[in-house]
Amino acid sequence: MNYNAQTGRELMQKYLGNEPKLAKRLEHSVAVGDFSSKVARRITQRNPELSLDADLCEFLGYSHDIGYSVADGKHEVHTVDILQKEGVESQVARKAMHGQLVEQFGVKEGDTARYMPAGIEGMILTYCDMSVRTGEPVTIRERAAEIVGRIKGIPTMPEQLKKDIEENMYNALPRFERYEQAVLALAGVSSAKEF
Repeated sequence: MNYNAQTGRELMQKYLGNEPKLAKRLEHSVAVGDFSSKVARRITQRNPELSLDADLCEFLGYSHDIGYSVADGKHEVHTVDILQKEGVESQVARKAMHGQLVEQFGVKEGDTARYMPAGIEGMILTYCDMSVRTGEPVTIRERAAEIVGRIKGIPTMPEQLKKDIEENMYNALPRFERYEQAVLALAGVSSAKEF
C-alpha cells in the first residue's frame, strides 16, 4: 500500500463516509488531512535533512479517526487496529496515535509509551488534529477550549465522563503545546494561520 493522500482519503471514506452519525468526524478528518499536507510540505521544504515523508503525514491526517467507526472510547487504538487489518505496516499504523490517551489511560495503566504519538509524523498529526476541527486552524489552547465546551454541551453524556475528558484535556495541554512549538519552529512560522 502507498501511504499518501489518496489512500488516506479512501480509508477515511470507507470507514467514516457511509455512516450519517460519523459525518462530523469525516468533515474533521478532511480538514486534518488538508492541514497535515500544508504543514508537512512546509516542514519538508524548510528541513530536507529530516527526510520527513509528507505523503505519510497526509495519509495519517485523513485516516487518523477511522477508529470511531468501531467505538468512541480509545478510537486511536481502533484506528491502529483497522490500519493493520488493511495491510498497513505496524510501525506505520502506530504513527496514527494522536490524542490524550496518554493522560487518560497510559498514566493509569503505567504504560504511557503505548499511547504516545510516534515519531515526528505522530507529533505533526497530533498538532494538526488539535489545530483544526473544520475550517481555519486555531491555537492548541483555543481548540482544547472548543472541545471541552462541545463535550459539556452533550446532554446524553454522563457528567463524570465530561469531567474526565476535561481533566485529561488540560493534563495533555502542555504536551500538545510543546508539539505546537516544535512544529511551528520547524515550519518557520509563528502561528497556524501562516500555513
